[in-house]
Amino acid sequence: MRPLILCLTSALALAVVSLPADAQQAPGQNRAAAQAMPPALQAAVLSGNSAAIQRAITTLSQGNPATMASLAGQVMTAAESMVATNPTAAAAAAASASTIAAQPAVIAAAPQSALSLVVSANRSAITPVVQQVAPAVSAAISGSATQVASNPQVFQVAPTAALQVMSDAYNSVSSPAIAAAAPNAVQSVTASLTQASANPQIATAMAESGQVITAILTKQPLPTSVQDSIVARGTAS
Repeated sequence: MRPLILCLTSALALAVVSLPADAQQAPGQNRAAAQAMPPALQAAVLSGNSAAIQRAITTLSQGNPATMASLAGQVMTAAESMVATNPTAAAAAAASASTIAAQPAVIAAAPQSALSLVVSANRSAITPVVQQVAPAVSAAISGSATQVASNPQVFQVAPTAALQVMSDAYNSVSSPAIAAAAPNAVQSVTASLTQASANPQIATAMAESGQVITAILTKQPLPTSVQDSIVARGTAS
């Protein structure tokens, strides 16, 4: 079995390679993606104001959690397309989407959407360009993503995808640059993962989950079957 750090490096490499292909599509792709959204949400995303994005989602959804998840998904589509051209705005949009995904009502109404949102948000957060221009925001996204992925209702939707989020998030917040910008992030993510490793509902969804999460936290080798699955997926989508 290969060390966990190599496993995570491989997964990170796959994720980073995949993003430029998306971001280098036709010029103006970020604006085109935003134009599919309601005008108020489009304006909020293009402003790069995370609080404004969340307010727009809440207002447009009229408090309906499934609609909130859907609108946040549109925000994440725009965010991922902006990573290369406007990483600061991309980080703000991803942070908004991950915050929406972490709301209990959204998790209860749309656990699959919540997981999809944090997979995409964390994928943006761990890109080098976002980590460079917005390290504290990157850490916040990873914290929210871990919180959502550690929720039993979300975890059981796709355990391997949830574990990938946990792995990528922990690896990111424990890196020197992110830890320096957000020193409390690693403690928060560690607490979420520690609780998840002992959660019987998560163990019901995947018997090896406790062992895998402990390996993530201690950077020890993963069980072969899980390690191969995570490396093969790259960052889950």
